[in-house]
Amino acid sequence: MSAQRTVTPEVVAATIGELLSIPVERIRPETPLDELVLDSFALVETAIELQEEFDLVFGQDDLKAVRTFGDLVALMQART
Repeated sequence: MSAQRTVTPEVVAATIGELLSIPVERIRPETPLDELVLDSFALVETAIELQEEFDLVFGQDDLKAVRTFGDLVALMQART
């Protein structure tokens, strides 16, 4: 497990951009996650990667409430 990184929208966007090969410019707080991640399996895989990268824990129930990139950052910040 890596050392805990600071959870900011910019850092999370850069991480997601790298994980999903998406230009960071496409990732804004209001961007729906279903525009970034094509299916629920990919979303779960991305969530696992983010948890490992940022040393966080959140479950599938937490992800059900997440609709946008901003929601995801808020969830991650709440877990730090």
